[in-house]
Amino acid sequence: VLEEAVAHLGPFDGVLGFSEGGLAAQLACDLAEEDAPSFASLRFCILVASPPLGMRPSRIRSLHFASSKDTVVSIEDSKRCASQFSDADWVEHEGGHGVPHRSEDVRLLATFLEKCRDDWLPLQQASAEDIEQETRINQEQKDEVETLSAMFAEELTIFQPTYPVRLAIKLDVPGSDAASVAEAAALRFVFPPLYPQAPCVCDLDTESLALQVHRRELMEAVEAAREPLGFPSVTAMVQEAQQWIEEHQGQLKAGEAGDSAQGGPSEDEDADEGAWWLVEEAEVDEKLLLAAEKKASELLPDKAEKSAWARQCGAGSYGKPWTFTVGLVGKPSAGKSTLFNAGTRSEKEAAMAPHPFTTIDPNVEPGWFAAPCPSVALKCQDECEPEHGRADHGRRRFPLLVKDVAGLVPGAYLGRGRGNAFLNDLVDADSLVHVVDASGRSDAEGVDHGASKGSGKASDPLEEIGWVRREIHMWIFSNVRAKWDTVRRKAKLARQSVSLQTLAAERLFALFTGYHASQQLAAQVYEATGHRLDILNWGEFDLHLLVACFLRVRFPIVVALNKADTSEATEHIARVQAVLENAAVPVSARSELWLLQQQRKGHLSYLEGGNSVTLAETAPVEVKEQVEMLKQRVLEPYGNTGVMEVLSRAVLQRSPVFCCPVLDFSSLESLPSVASTSGGYAGGYAGATKGKSKLATMLMLRPLSTVEEVHAALKNEQLLRGDLVRAEMLRPSGQVLTLRRDDVLKPEGATAVMRILTNKKAK
Repeated sequence: VLEEAVAHLGPFDGVLGFSEGGLAAQLACDLAEEDAPSFASLRFCILVASPPLGMRPSRIRSLHFASSKDTVVSIEDSKRCASQFSDADWVEHEGGHGVPHRSEDVRLLATFLEKCRDDWLPLQQASAEDIEQETRINQEQKDEVETLSAMFAEELTIFQPTYPVRLAIKLDVPGSDAASVAEAAALRFVFPPLYPQAPCVCDLDTESLALQVHRRELMEAVEAAREPLGFPSVTAMVQEAQQWIEEHQGQLKAGEAGDSAQGGPSEDEDADEGAWWLVEEAEVDEKLLLAAEKKASELLPDKAEKSAWARQCGAGSYGKPWTFTVGLVGKPSAGKSTLFNAGTRSEKEAAMAPHPFTTIDPNVEPGWFAAPCPSVALKCQDECEPEHGRADHGRRRFPLLVKDVAGLVPGAYLGRGRGNAFLNDLVDADSLVHVVDASGRSDAEGVDHGASKGSGKASDPLEEIGWVRREIHMWIFSNVRAKWDTVRRKAKLARQSVSLQTLAAERLFALFTGYHASQQLAAQVYEATGHRLDILNWGEFDLHLLVACFLRVRFPIVVALNKADTSEATEHIARVQAVLENAAVPVSARSELWLLQQQRKGHLSYLEGGNSVTLAETAPVEVKEQVEMLKQRVLEPYGNTGVMEVLSRAVLQRSPVFCCPVLDFSSLESLPSVASTSGGYAGGYAGATKGKSKLATMLMLRPLSTVEEVHAALKNEQLLRGDLVRAEMLRPSGQVLTLRRDDVLKPEGATAVMRILTNKKAK
């Protein structure tokens, strides 16, 4: 418990313990003596009426308050507690079992703390190289310190000891008559061990009276600039502090203490009172939200070409194969975990049960979807040997990651159910599969009310699709709205100078980077909405529209109409597909999982994604009967169980590019891995040998990948060595095209069959 507290809230310079809480404080000191990393920063301990723990002798400085009138913890026990510390200060008071509050006792406490501070200050300076060498600091913190060193070379100070990370960044106070003011104003930061997964500690250190008067307003602006957990925040917080100082430099220069000094509102604050961005988190105009979602569907329809957004959705991930992640979302007990188990075919199955929140922590496993195979167009299906196996309809199995997160309930964005913990689990997904109970038997909380009709407790699958999308929308909208003041402040500053016109837009777009999106993507979505850059005149509808469009681009959704094998599902599936068309897929996850289990037992054979099941002669009667029922309820009416189909659509809606690299176009032999060869070099290919499988290897790349990025991806997978010399692509007609390195890969068909030559052998 202590380690978790330090990881999320620490590090701490000291601990304070009263009565039994003093035992926990002593335990922290004992762990510090053991050189436990989480407690390495402890320098002092204050104990009030604390019994002894029986700890080893401690060198940590301590202050002990005790009373002879204490009837709970005797003064003798308090003395034994103090004897465990080699550097202990002792204070007796008359207050009994309680924390002393006389002015004399408070003065002694302040003197103790000042003495501790004076012994440590001034702190010795460290460097970014010192941080890099400290093994207890995580890599994300090291990367941020390196970035800060480059951005704030003159303003940054790093302190010893290097763990935990402590740093200060000097702020400039323009227009001040005293040069020392700027030098004395700085933001100080301390990184907890888990930062950036836990928030950093930030405080203002200044000798400027004007800044001290406005400390509250300045720090409120700084705190509002924090990025979501998991992302570095220091740069944004420092820039916001500097921006606030520049906006208020008139008041700071004059040392005004008027209404603002008394905490009173400014004219702008009076005007903003009751504005749409200052309301409670749960308050939202439903009509504006619905209107924005309708407008977004018109601006960015599901059938629209998505490749225009592709590079920005995957910014930073080009030049290597695309490890695609599909996130499974939906209300509790919709069948997400069953779909997860069926889609991943894992021996270790995720927990499944007919009650809410069976899944707490997200399950992540490799799964499979059906990718197009070039062997169909090249008429060599019988000779093709896909490395991951075949799927139905001439397709091939291809890997992806499937992520099953906790069930979503109405109000999740406000913290209900697993709330934001669930939503935060989704940020690394490339597409979402919304798993819906197509039977309509379960309510919004995931409670199954059975097959009885008219109970009023079941849900309409079509309505369910709407509120789940709404929850994700409100999650993003609420996060952005909470920081809208920071966008408006930059918009106000932009009015003062043409050179600052992009400040507000840059701040706005930065608020979307926490969802694994680039600012360029947010900018492109912004342009698609038709908005102008007059952000000060934005209303709630404008932000809803931006979020709705962003959601459609960043988190495209395919609906899995699960439990398609139930009698009630038929009518619901027809209604939903009439509205969503190809964006909704009938699915019977439990049927797929059952077929997989029976195949493992040797009772049948079944090709994923198809409707053909071959029974073994030794199959039990009950298995034969179940297969017949599945054929009637699922395989014949829908063509398959829908599991592979829904995962495939989730991937293919992002328009990936598939590439089969070959040694030559006559044999279509796949490239051997560099790592698997023992030498030899031919035409840029390491260890090119005969007898390799035809079209066995295939890579999935992001849309709009160039030939040079294909070459980089092949090197990343150790399929090539050397520099790119020549690239060729085989058309289905047999014609060979020569490509330039900056050509965007646009195969005729779904998959590019390519031959790439390089010029030298890697050492």
